[in-house]
Amino acid sequence: MEVKEILTKELVVFDLSATTKEMVIEEMATLLDARGILVDKAAYVQAVLERETHATTGIGNNIAIPHGKSEGVKNSAIVFAKTKHLIEWESLDDAPVNMIFLLAISDSDKRDGHLKILAEIATKLMDDDIVAGLKGTQDEEEVIRILNEGVVEV
Repeated sequence: MEVKEILTKELVVFDLSATTKEMVIEEMATLLDARGILVDKAAYVQAVLERETHATTGIGNNIAIPHGKSEGVKNSAIVFAKTKHLIEWESLDDAPVNMIFLLAISDSDKRDGHLKILAEIATKLMDDDIVAGLKGTQDEEEVIRILNEGVVEV
């Protein structure tokens, strides 16, 4: 399983209006639920919030990758969101976030799927050009292209 298989332009959102970490996770889970990806939204949200209590998913550079293990996920997916406001996330660099990758991994993909996806996203986000490209776009298809192909110099 790779990012390109579970992140679609329908799951890319800009100008998310949430103002807290909890609201961000709830709003992003609502998108998953509306697409039939979740079988139990409340259980999924609870699992993600529970995971946040163990260690932050704010990786720095205004980015967070919240996730949680839950039987409430029917099909694996990722939601990518950019928020209108900077959100306090207790990030590793103490900076707030405004770009969030919410992972929803199904039971059938859990054995190694979530770790593989986390590693793939983290590796991509170590590339300053990819991060700059994501920060600079408001186009769903461009987000997908940047994550799949990287940033192409023109």
